[in-house]
Amino acid sequence: MTPAEFREMIPAFADATVFPDATVTRWLAFAEKRCPLERWQDLQPHGIAFLAAHHLTLIAAASKATDGTGGLDAAGGGVVSESKTVGSISTSISRGGAAATADIRGGDYNSTSWGKQYWSLAATIGAGGLVA
Repeated sequence: MTPAEFREMIPAFADATVFPDATVTRWLAFAEKRCPLERWQDLQPHGIAFLAAHHLTLIAAASKATDGTGGLDAAGGGVVSESKTVGSISTSISRGGAAATADIRGGDYNSTSWGKQYWSLAATIGAGGLVA
């Protein structure tokens, strides 16, 4: 898959100044190795695109970190629940949305919507031990 094909499939990465071709190409090559044609068949382009998008999203988030951590918290995932105790009053806040739909088996793929889509496809094709 070329960067142009990737950008056509996932327009969120259309800005080549934010996502340079060289970086996109590197992650596409990585993703292609993780999505062998023999296993993925006609779903391979989707697996490659979603996996590359997952990593590109994490890189973009990490590059925005200004706290000196190098973006270590960028892939921390969403808050699913929070508890607070004030005096004798306790409250519990449950979060909806993407954080609430995390697949416990998905690991860091739960950190991005692209990772979740990749993980879902990997489960669909039965990648099993091929996905780590």
